[in-house]
Amino acid sequence: MTDCAAVEAEVAHRLAQGDALSAFDCAAASRRDGIESPRLRYLMVRALAASGDSLGAMHLYEQLDLAATGDVDSLALAGRIWKDEAFDHEGAERALFLRKAAAAYENAFKRSGADFPAINAASLYAMLGERERAAALAGPIAANGASDNYWDQATLVEALLLLGRGEEALAHAAAAAADAQAATRAGDRASTCRQIARLAASGAINATQAAAIVALLRPPPVGVYCGRMFRAGGEGEARAARAIAEALDTQPLSALIGPLACGADILFAEAALDRGIDLTIVLPFAEDDFIAQSVQSGGDAWVPRYLRCRDGAAMVHFASNARYVSDDCQFILGSHTAMGLAKLRARELETEAIQLAVVDPEFAARSGAEIAGTNADVALWRGRGERTLTIPVGNLDRNLDFPPAPKPPEGTQRGLYAILFADFAGFSKLGEAELPVFAAEVMGGIGRILDDFGNAVLFRNTWGDAVYAVIDNPATASRIALAMQERLDVLPPGLGLEGHKAGMRTGIHFGPIYRGVDPVVGNELWYGTEVTRTARIEPVTLVGQVYCTQPLAAMLALENARDFDCDYVGKVRLAKDYGELALYRLSRRSA
Repeated sequence: MTDCAAVEAEVAHRLAQGDALSAFDCAAASRRDGIESPRLRYLMVRALAASGDSLGAMHLYEQLDLAATGDVDSLALAGRIWKDEAFDHEGAERALFLRKAAAAYENAFKRSGADFPAINAASLYAMLGERERAAALAGPIAANGASDNYWDQATLVEALLLLGRGEEALAHAAAAAADAQAATRAGDRASTCRQIARLAASGAINATQAAAIVALLRPPPVGVYCGRMFRAGGEGEARAARAIAEALDTQPLSALIGPLACGADILFAEAALDRGIDLTIVLPFAEDDFIAQSVQSGGDAWVPRYLRCRDGAAMVHFASNARYVSDDCQFILGSHTAMGLAKLRARELETEAIQLAVVDPEFAARSGAEIAGTNADVALWRGRGERTLTIPVGNLDRNLDFPPAPKPPEGTQRGLYAILFADFAGFSKLGEAELPVFAAEVMGGIGRILDDFGNAVLFRNTWGDAVYAVIDNPATASRIALAMQERLDVLPPGLGLEGHKAGMRTGIHFGPIYRGVDPVVGNELWYGTEVTRTARIEPVTLVGQVYCTQPLAAMLALENARDFDCDYVGKVRLAKDYGELALYRLSRRSA
């Protein structure tokens, strides 16, 4: 894609669907390819803001000097960013950011006369308790009515709520929800629901009327799918295709996420593309191996269909780029990553995530007997208290032809664990006299934090200023990483680093690791491709921050670990030519 207008349209389309991650990546990749425009810069910052990274978005906003364009969208975007940042704080800090946001929106309104910055300024003043000022901005909007455009309708609904005309607002919300165009604008509808919910929580509008409007406008669920692999052709495939089509026609979806194996997976993906449902593919390991093991094993006819679905998807993610080594952990990582990404996407869209599972009644009764596969995925999802829509299809041709694959030697131990690498930026500037202080205070402090987490830390090692640890689960690894950063927010005296940028850089990941004995020194050894990958994250992490991978962010969402925020950084080129990886900035969620 080389035409600037086409790129802008594609990024805007992905944003409207609520796919902020792929919108940001599309804009960033196009700019790296030399495609540039003020509109594309605006859309890129807006996508980063929509992904949840308010401070990162403001940094990029200022770096790209968007305010200088004078464009109403760019001017109002500053208000959007400060507003989102406000809701990461409480009390006086929230009020400070809300006032900054209101000022930015009002400035955009005064310079443009447009309704959408006016209504946002009005809502923010209402949240701050300045009802008369809010009504003065909302009144003309209500008097002018609205066109058939979704945003005009949503703006009118908000103005009517601020003016205490809730029944009128409800009628216009019903009209907006019934609009066929609005049905595809999951991201826009989510933004409206979030705004109305915030107004209700602040006491600025009637909470009962607000809840009714949010119920009308809330985007459909995000779906994550799984199902049996089977051979192409025959009545079994036809029955499965009909059942999946009926399920998707009955249950509207904002997006659909899952793998792309032969059988049910490809049928889900084809049905999504045929219906214009935003599709994200998650592959568990290296693509060539996946095609051989999970696509061609059901017959060569699946391969061109796989390629069409892969190329038609909005995003293709890899839980791991490692080769397949006959380990169920690799499939488990892929399916768990897909489930976690569905929950992250649903959170962004102010909706729920649901699972759609093609089950063979002959095997359904064996649920719980498998550690990987459809039955295991359904058991895990339901065990987390989530909703599953089962699609029973029997008599599928499961006569699959799996090619030989490498296997680790007999007795090799391998499992899924969290991996942490950290080092201290500024270590090379320490003099001989400062090294004992560093060892005692900095590394000693890190050691004490690891001690505090007891047996959850399965392995630890250090050399110089670096730390490597293997931890039993992603949430604990996240707590350890953040505790390390917080311990070093203020450096101990005596290091002689005044005026230097110093602090920890931490990368954490989740994936399969081998466990054994170091044949050279005889110590315990935890190793593998994912360990090496994590080591390549830490050097590209900003000082004082924690970056985590997509699988780890997905696991936190799947585990309902609500005390963390994972803000998308983008696809980052790793150290030592180790390719690109989608990374998130991990932080502790405010109250």
